[in-house]
Amino acid sequence: MSDLYAALEIGTTRTVLAIAEAESGKRLKITCHAEIPSTGVRKSQILSIPDATQSIRSVLREIEKRQLAQGSKVTIANAFLVVSGQHVLATHAEGQALVNSGTVGNDEINEAARVARQIPIPKGRELLDIIDQDYVLDNRGGLADPKGMSGNILKLNTLQVHADANRIRDAKSAAEGARLEIREPVFAATCAADAVTEDHEKKNGVLVLDLGGGSTGYAAYVNGYLVSSGVIGVGGDHITNDIASAFQTTNAQAESLKITTASAELGQYAGENARAHIGGFSSLMESRTISRRALDTVVNARLKELFTIIRETLEEQDILNHLHAGCILTGGGANLSEIESLAEKTLGLAVRRGRPLGVDGLEKENNPWNFAAVTGALLYAQKTDDSGSFFDGLFGRFFK
Repeated sequence: MSDLYAALEIGTTRTVLAIAEAESGKRLKITCHAEIPSTGVRKSQILSIPDATQSIRSVLREIEKRQLAQGSKVTIANAFLVVSGQHVLATHAEGQALVNSGTVGNDEINEAARVARQIPIPKGRELLDIIDQDYVLDNRGGLADPKGMSGNILKLNTLQVHADANRIRDAKSAAEGARLEIREPVFAATCAADAVTEDHEKKNGVLVLDLGGGSTGYAAYVNGYLVSSGVIGVGGDHITNDIASAFQTTNAQAESLKITTASAELGQYAGENARAHIGGFSSLMESRTISRRALDTVVNARLKELFTIIRETLEEQDILNHLHAGCILTGGGANLSEIESLAEKTLGLAVRRGRPLGVDGLEKENNPWNFAAVTGALLYAQKTDDSGSFFDGLFGRFFK
C-alpha cells in the first residue's frame, strides 16, 4: 500500500495544491498538482476568508478534474499548510543540561533538547518548527555530536521558527470552509530548501531564496544546519506594482510585461528590441509601446534592492562568507529573465535555480522551482510519517 500526502500553499498570487504518494520507505512521487490565481490574499495575508476559501475550492476541483483524467478519484480531506510572509520569524533558543558524570551521554543530550523545546515563544505566535543547530560544551562551540566528550555544562542551540497565530487561524478557517483540514503548518523557505539542496551543499554553506508574490523567504545553512532564516517584505507583486506605476498600465498589463518581456539585467537595446508592446484588453484601450531599457531599469532596481537587503543581513550575521555552495532561487520570482546573473553580482555568490530533488512527477514542468515549497512540505510529511499512523485504511486522515 502506498502512503499518500497533500500540501497546500495559499500565496499572494496563486493557490497551489499537490498530492504525492510513495511506497513505504521509497522515493516520493507527485501524482497530481495544480495552481490557480489567489483571491482575497495580499502580501501573504488573507484579507477575505470567503475569497480565499473559494480559491481553495477551485484548486481542489482542478485536482479532482486532473485525477479523473488520470483514471483515478481521490477526494482530499487533509493537507500540510505552507506558510510564508513577513510575520514568520526565526529566533534563537538555548537548552542546557549539567554533565554530572563529567562525560556527556544520552541523558544530557536529551535533557538539553527537552529544555530547548520547553522555552515558550512570544504570545500570539504559533510554532512552525524547532531546528537543532550545534552544541556548546563549556567554552567549546560548534559541536555536532558531543556524546562521550568531557565537560560540565552542555548547551544546545536551536532556532524557533514561529508565525502570527491569527494568520495561521485565518488560513485554517479558509481551508475548513472548503472542507479541507490543515494537518500542520510549515515554513515555505525551509521547505523549499529541503526540496532543492543536497546534504553536501548545506554542509559547505548554501543560501536558498524563495521568491514569492508578496515576500521573499530565505534560509541559510552552514556546517549542515540552519543558521539564519526569515522573510523580506519584497516579492514579485512589488515589481508588478512598480511597472504599473512607472508606465501607467493596469496590473494585468504590468504582470504580462514582467513575465513575457522584462529582464533583471540591462542589456543592449536596438531596433525592435528597443520597445516593448503593451497590449490592450478591450477595443477601448489603445495598444502602445514603452522603452525596454526603462522597463528593465524598473525591474532591476527593485530586485537589486531585495538582494542588497539579503546580502547586508547575512554580512551583519557573518554568514555570507561561509556560503561556499552559493545561492539557490525558488518560487515564481525565479522565472524572471536574467535574475540569476543579477543575484550573482549583488550577492557575490554562484547562483542557480532550484529544481526539486528526490521526487518524481515534475519532469514536464518548465519551471519546477515554482513548486519547491510544496514539494518540501510533501517530503516533510513523508519523513515524519515514521509510524504509518497517518492513515486509517487506504486513505486515512489525508484522504476520504
